[in-house]
Amino acid sequence: MEEPFYFSSDGFRLFGVLHQPDAARRTRHGASLGVALCAPFAEEQKQACHVFVETARALAAQGIASLRFDYRGTADSQGPFTDFSLAGALRDIAAAAALLRERAGVARIALLGLRLGASLALQAASCPPPPADCLVLWQPIVDGALFYRLNIRRMLVRQMMTHGKATGARDTGQADTIDLDGFLATRALCDEIKALSIADSGLRVSDRPPTLLVQIAHTPDPTAELKPLLDRLGPAARFAPFVLEPFWDRLGYVNCSPLIQATVAWLVEQAPSAA
Repeated sequence: MEEPFYFSSDGFRLFGVLHQPDAARRTRHGASLGVALCAPFAEEQKQACHVFVETARALAAQGIASLRFDYRGTADSQGPFTDFSLAGALRDIAAAAALLRERAGVARIALLGLRLGASLALQAASCPPPPADCLVLWQPIVDGALFYRLNIRRMLVRQMMTHGKATGARDTGQADTIDLDGFLATRALCDEIKALSIADSGLRVSDRPPTLLVQIAHTPDPTAELKPLLDRLGPAARFAPFVLEPFWDRLGYVNCSPLIQATVAWLVEQAPSAA
């Protein structure tokens, strides 16, 4: 069953879709685990939407409830994009996790995030009280400053293709807003993104929940980007590399079935321990 609805976070109306397994499938894992899916940033959220839908349905087929939701100021949630902030998104994740626990009647919560959503999921796990008992991190953004520069570069390329010149090439940081790949971001949000460094996560070793760290790249070996995070997560993390096209940055279809199947299998492993 897929139930669309709105729920509240800090006075914002957030749009969500609750994916509930049918009664027969739910008995496999009882009410042990629910999964909140944390979306990536801006244009990447639109491109990855179908993969999140497929993942939620695959989880339901294995008896696990999940919640897809939009952060404040994004997609179908309340407010313009200028309302979006990383601090606000962390509160939205906490609200989504609490709602999922209540609506689905689950004992434990997993956060599954892609790209910036994965970075936020890891940060959320260090916020008291932690909203998650386990984490799935799909190709997280480790270096926010680099991610910001790549978005600026994408903006300049689009301007060159559209206008024949890069009209916003000089980012002095003085404007109240800046175009990040077609999304009007506040200066405060840009500063939050540039300051992001999840390899320096505040999680203590004893507090790190079971984590599936997924690399989506051209190689099965840990990349220079993810290796420091993998080392930081330590024995609590399982590393799962997938040689796939970056589906969050592609217009065409990318077959993500191996990624989804492996992720669901790992989450099923986490469910019985809470029964």
